[in-house]
Amino acid sequence: MSDHTPSLADLRREIDVLDDQILDLLRRRAEAVQRVAAVKRTTGDGFLRPSREAQIIRHLIGRHRGALPAASVSRIWREMIAALYPLQATAVKVAVHAPNKSAARWDLARDWYGSTTPLQLCTTANAVMRAISAQPAAIGVMAQPEDGEKESWWPQLATRSPGTPRVIARLPFVPNPHGRLAELDAYVIANAAPEESGEDRSLLVLTMTESAPSIARISTLLAQVGLDGRALAQHRRGEDGARILLESDGFLAADDPRLAALIAADPKLIDDAVVIGAYAVPLAADPT
Repeated sequence: MSDHTPSLADLRREIDVLDDQILDLLRRRAEAVQRVAAVKRTTGDGFLRPSREAQIIRHLIGRHRGALPAASVSRIWREMIAALYPLQATAVKVAVHAPNKSAARWDLARDWYGSTTPLQLCTTANAVMRAISAQPAAIGVMAQPEDGEKESWWPQLATRSPGTPRVIARLPFVPNPHGRLAELDAYVIANAAPEESGEDRSLLVLTMTESAPSIARISTLLAQVGLDGRALAQHRRGEDGARILLESDGFLAADDPRLAALIAADPKLIDDAVVIGAYAVPLAADPT
């Protein structure tokens, strides 16, 4: 067995070799994405697959070992994934909903969608909706819903009209407990149908006939039809109605028969129940 201790020059040469290998693998990955894009052009599949992206990051973080923080591993792969978006779609842009011109949500979007993806700051939710309407490949990063906010974006998704954006992700997916974005959350919307990732939560909007409906009553009705739901926000509809945003465990399809059963359980209270999206459950914070 050799007792040779590598010199600094030896270690630097090793790093140079590894860098060359990494670059070669990045090139091969880009070529693989080009082949995927060619297949999608024949099948009509969209470029945005948030469930697939979540599965990739989950797999990588699950097998990751070593000193490199999990958040850094995620950031490296997200940079690569986002950089290859243009191979599958044109005019990819991220519209960031920042009511107070908050740079923090901008940074959150940049962390996930990379340094080369164009970002647009929008001070209103309507500006984000216009950006998504104008560009099919546009993505919106939306502020977390709150009760009593002047402009609620999520009621605009409570329709079955074709082309209505849907929630497809939640950020941050891999939280960084040492970063300044640790306490910041956002939803991602796009003109894409949410898909199951294996561990998901769904967002459901109930249109109510009462302006202040009982959450306890709603919980009872949900349980009767086999659903669960946690109220996230409410939005008044004039004097005689309200919309309630609920989060439910699992993936809820738009045509799930339990939605019709929920309306039928109390049609005098519930006018409609619309799934506005679903997202892969974010990973636990990196403990390192």
